[in-house]
Amino acid sequence: MNDRQSVNGRHLALYLRVSTEEQATAGHSLREQEEQLLEYARTNGFDRYELYCDDGFSAKSLNRPAMERLRADIRAGKVMGVVTTRIDRLTRSVGDFARLVEEMNQHGVFYRSTRQNFEISTAMGRLVAQMLSVIAEFEREMIAERVHENLLAMAQRGELATKPPFGYRLANGRLAPDPREARWVREGARLLLNGASPREVAMQFNALGVRTKTGRLWTDRTVRTLFSNPALAGIAIWNRRKTQGARRTEREPEEWVRVEGAHEAILSREEFEALCRLLEKRRELRPRSQGSKRPLAGLVRCGFCGSPMYASWQITHRAGQRVKRPIYRCGRYVTGGGCTPNQVDAEALERLVLDELLRRARPELERLASAYRADANADEWRMAKRKRRVALSNLARLAEAYASGVVSDEAFVREQERLLRVLDECDDTESRAAALLTEGGWEAWLRDLFDRLAGDAHLARALILDVVREVRVFRERRSREVDVDLVLGLE
Repeated sequence: MNDRQSVNGRHLALYLRVSTEEQATAGHSLREQEEQLLEYARTNGFDRYELYCDDGFSAKSLNRPAMERLRADIRAGKVMGVVTTRIDRLTRSVGDFARLVEEMNQHGVFYRSTRQNFEISTAMGRLVAQMLSVIAEFEREMIAERVHENLLAMAQRGELATKPPFGYRLANGRLAPDPREARWVREGARLLLNGASPREVAMQFNALGVRTKTGRLWTDRTVRTLFSNPALAGIAIWNRRKTQGARRTEREPEEWVRVEGAHEAILSREEFEALCRLLEKRRELRPRSQGSKRPLAGLVRCGFCGSPMYASWQITHRAGQRVKRPIYRCGRYVTGGGCTPNQVDAEALERLVLDELLRRARPELERLASAYRADANADEWRMAKRKRRVALSNLARLAEAYASGVVSDEAFVREQERLLRVLDECDDTESRAAALLTEGGWEAWLRDLFDRLAGDAHLARALILDVVREVRVFRERRSREVDVDLVLGLE
């Protein structure tokens, strides 16, 4: 579509956004974004445009007032195109970006970035755009890691009081066993370890008049939740769950803030671990949904007969252990034996396809990501230098206060160690930023990004479904190497 074309009075949407962390960051202010977007509209001859501004909203989700208004206008046919200064102003989530692209393409809406030039109406353009959104998501997660470190420090100092679970109360901002409730925690643990089911424990608690913290009756689910809580063993965990709109989901375990011995335990570590194993075994006995499909499900075909290759499991026994390995296997061979076994390891095939996509998109990706990389690198370097200046200034003032007898020996040593850690962090940041300017550093960073993509089945599937039409697999015998033909849906 020609940028100057106006259809049925539709307008150009100029979207700008800053999050709380970016309010004072150079190059991200609302004023600078607005100037660039208005200049784009004037330069390209648009006389009908409208500003959509989200001030102080993170791009981790699409639950933003102006974004919701923009999407509603797109669906209503009021928008002919969307323009931002950079793709991360729109979203920092690959999944959300895929949804936005689908909505725009369905309603004939083009997308432009004033700093990055690509076409979302072609498969290769969408691939490049999604790779850039992976970079934006990576940057957001780097910020999340710094927040995680701050939460950990606060937790270790006992500054993160939470709503106490059943069995505990708050005392001076910390969890302490509640004598009345703790006895029921021990009794419930005894029953479970002696073979009672969570439902039986709930029925006994209810019959004896024991109620939950909120005064409700117990259920098998609340019993499972209680006895899966590490707080019972004196372990405090924060940052375990995240809220996205009305949904509340659990984060990956490596994102949790975990502090051992944060408070007095009601159950011993051995008792708690035995309970966790018992509840997990009981959960395995229940019917379980198959969950999300493999990233290549529906796209893999047998190269010999053309039949779909189905995602399934190969189960083997090694050293007395039952091992499950995901595979793709020729459907015709499985159902009627009319072809060769043609079986391939699912994870190896998925990685092979992703590597091939990276190889084909790399030239365009490097050209378009270089400007983004330089901006992000410069910002991180400037922040590290600013932190270094402040830390050195504070060290000098601390030395003067200590020499004057204002600061005690203990306070001097504690604050000096903290400031020296800040200087070490600045050294690490500057070294990392400098490494990105080298070819080897860029290679490692790019590989790390793609490792993240390969490790997330949902992101990998979103990317693959958008650009891959078919994956043909040839493997006549298991002893032979796998031969793969990748067919892209290029327009």
